[in-house]
Amino acid sequence: MVANGQRALWTFLIYALAGPFFAALALLIVIALAGVFGLSGLLPVEVTGFGEAALAAFVWSAVPAVITGLILGGVVWRTGGLTWMVAAAVAVIAFAGAAMLLPLDLHDARPYLAFLAGLVSVAVRQVLIQADIIVD
Repeated sequence: MVANGQRALWTFLIYALAGPFFAALALLIVIALAGVFGLSGLLPVEVTGFGEAALAAFVWSAVPAVITGLILGGVVWRTGGLTWMVAAAVAVIAFAGAAMLLPLDLHDARPYLAFLAGLVSVAVRQVLIQADIIVD
C-alpha cells in the first residue's frame, strides 16, 4: 500500500522534472504549428531556432514547476489525489508568481503562456494518474 507521503514525494518529483519537459515540448509544438500554418505573426517575437526556444522554455519553467510541485505535493499529502482544476489553477498562479520574479520579456504573451502552464499541469497530473501514483 502506498502512503500519502510517498504519493506527495512522487508528485513533487514528477512535477519538478517532467513539468519543464512538457512545457518545452508544448511551446515547441506551438511554434512549429505557427510556422506551418503561416501564423508566425501571432508569435510575440521572431523565433531564432526551435532548439534555443525549447531550451529557454525548459530552463525558465523549472521555477514554476518546482513551486507547483511543492503546493500540489502538499495537496496530495493531505488528500491522496487532486482534481484537474486544482492542478491547473496552482500552475497558473505559480507561473504568474514566477513571471513577476524572473525576467520574461514576453509581456503580451503572458496570458497565453499561463494558459499553457495550466494545460501542462493537467498533462502531468494525467501522467501521475496513469502511473497509479495519485487517485483520480
